[in-house]
Amino acid sequence: GLWCFVSGYIYTSGTAMDLTFERVYTNTDYNDNITMIYYQDNDYIMYVWLYHLFGLYWGTEFLLACHEMAIAGAFVQFYWTRDKSKVHFPVVRGIWWVFRYHLGTVAFGSCIIAIIQLIRTILAYIQNKTKDSSSEVVKYLLMCLQCCLWCFEKVMKFINRNAYIYTAFKGTNFCSSCKKVFGLLMSNLVRVGVINCVGSFILFMGKFLVVIITGCLGYFMMNKDEDLYYWAIPVLIAAIFAFAVAHTFFSVYEIGIDTIFVCFAEDETINDGTAGREYYMSKNLMQWVDNSGEALKNLKKKKGQQKAAKKAGPAAEVGSKQTDAMYPSLENENMEMSPK
Repeated sequence: GLWCFVSGYIYTSGTAMDLTFERVYTNTDYNDNITMIYYQDNDYIMYVWLYHLFGLYWGTEFLLACHEMAIAGAFVQFYWTRDKSKVHFPVVRGIWWVFRYHLGTVAFGSCIIAIIQLIRTILAYIQNKTKDSSSEVVKYLLMCLQCCLWCFEKVMKFINRNAYIYTAFKGTNFCSSCKKVFGLLMSNLVRVGVINCVGSFILFMGKFLVVIITGCLGYFMMNKDEDLYYWAIPVLIAAIFAFAVAHTFFSVYEIGIDTIFVCFAEDETINDGTAGREYYMSKNLMQWVDNSGEALKNLKKKKGQQKAAKKAGPAAEVGSKQTDAMYPSLENENMEMSPK
């Protein structure tokens, strides 16, 4: 609301000018002069709009970053506490940590995303102005730049979220957290791929089921109403709101999955399961992550063997039938785990 009010103020902040024109009435000799007022923009108004738009982007990303770090703070308290009964009001403490210690980290990370979004907006404005241009090279160049900036924004959002998670339990600044968490992710690329694929699929199915159930319930409820002749629009609106609510709630689970994985990777780095350096993770968590990574490796290996067998011919297909188990047991590994 405040941003819209300021937008209206900027829109009418130009110099008031009189616009007079003559109104001619047909079939009569009577003419009338009409004076209207319009606002002529100043030379600097474009920079004011860019500054105002940057404030919108930065404020939005700042609030989202505070939300992510607060939830991450709640999860890291639970993970890095051996006696889970000692964890009290983790969300409240996570919010307090953000506003007491990490506002600078959140502001700096969100500022980077806001700058990228502002550059993308400027490029979109240039694209709109040059859409009638006869130069195809300029159009393709702008499209390529827009695509590169979109990818860069997605990568930075991914790194920022994991940096916020690392800051939540280490207390380091933004740049140090980015460096540390980037090293953790690079050393666990297979696991990152598995967690993202499985987690994204499960969350998508959850959102999809919520929308489908809401749509079906809306259809059966409104289809019986004899006074309602067109039920599609209300059901569609209900489905849209259901998706928005589901996306908001499932985003908490998404941040939780990323937080637990970053904590798991750090736990595996600093601890080895020996006396005095016991893991904070549970045995089930390690087994699930390791089995998922092993399954992905074996799946890639099996596909490679099948491609090699097709190239080699029927004679090599006999040797490709024996493959390792997709989910090997970890019960025989000599590694001490901390109790649940």
